[in-house]
Amino acid sequence: MKRFTKKSFASSAIATFVTIIASANIATLPAAAATLASDITSVGFGSLVDQPDITVNDVTYLNKSLAVTRVTANSTNWIFGNFAQPVVTLRRGGYAPADSFGNYNNRQLILSEGIAGLPLTTIKTSQPTTSQAVLSQNNILQGAENIFVNAGNTGAIQELQTDIERADFVFNSGISTSKNLATTIFDRGLFAAHDSFQIAPILSIDSAGNPTSYGSLTSIATGWGSTNLRPGGSPDNNLPYSELTNSTGEFRVVNLVNQQVGGILLPLSSFSNTPTTIYGYSLFAPDVNDNGNSSNLLDWTNSSFFPQNTPNAVGGLDLLSGSGRIAQAVPEPSAILSILMSGCVLAGFKRKYKASAKNLLKSNK
Repeated sequence: MKRFTKKSFASSAIATFVTIIASANIATLPAAAATLASDITSVGFGSLVDQPDITVNDVTYLNKSLAVTRVTANSTNWIFGNFAQPVVTLRRGGYAPADSFGNYNNRQLILSEGIAGLPLTTIKTSQPTTSQAVLSQNNILQGAENIFVNAGNTGAIQELQTDIERADFVFNSGISTSKNLATTIFDRGLFAAHDSFQIAPILSIDSAGNPTSYGSLTSIATGWGSTNLRPGGSPDNNLPYSELTNSTGEFRVVNLVNQQVGGILLPLSSFSNTPTTIYGYSLFAPDVNDNGNSSNLLDWTNSSFFPQNTPNAVGGLDLLSGSGRIAQAVPEPSAILSILMSGCVLAGFKRKYKASAKNLLKSNK
């Protein structure tokens, strides 16, 4: 009988642990979560999805997709999957910028990982439709090129500019800020020199999911991404990336760079010292200035706060697909052990209490 009791308790303790993990309550457990933005030092991927190739306008799309499933930052492991993908909306200025290829106020700029040794017109990803659609996926092989560049590009990269002023990542149900919940931003760029940007939490949305109020702007300076996440390895281990645009109709490759992927993790607690419901966040170019009033972030067409001449040196963030999702801190082994030990103590106390009660009844008979 005693053996049965011990075995039953062991199963119960394990079941308790499994239930805690499966119920997505990881954020309630102790974890060494970062309190400020931290470089992502490793990344885990799902299985590579490989669909049949197609060729359109002399570009061969290999139709591959590689999702990010976990990251490590500040010596803490973080996993994805318990929160829905955010609704991504790129807010365009609507003004009439033009270059030698015409008006670019709705130009789509896409980047895709290529394969060394193959032509730059052979790219790993699928045929794109829009920058917004690309960013709405979870595929580290692709992204939006020069997302905030509005002016100044010349020569071979003249076409790589557009009129995007704000990038919204919205969660319609709202999320409570916590040090054990975070968002991640991935950029294709140079080792330890990834581009600057600004971010602000969305405090309210309307029925259509449009932001109606913001928290304070947080600036992330150039120089993050000191770990080469893809292809991984030494700081000079780069991959070829083709840059595409639809400036003349069908997408075509207009440039090639050899760079790598860097990532940064921002705990949601960095937006508020106390638990606060947010509905996502928006990214901004470094030159956006709300003059100390976050309501000025609402109208992205107002050039007083959103400059319409942001150059490549300022707005050149090459945002990768899968950015903006919510990650949860994985409890440390010590936290798991603490849960199991607590269960042991509680079960032992219950057994001792029952035995004492039984002996007391016997002595009173």
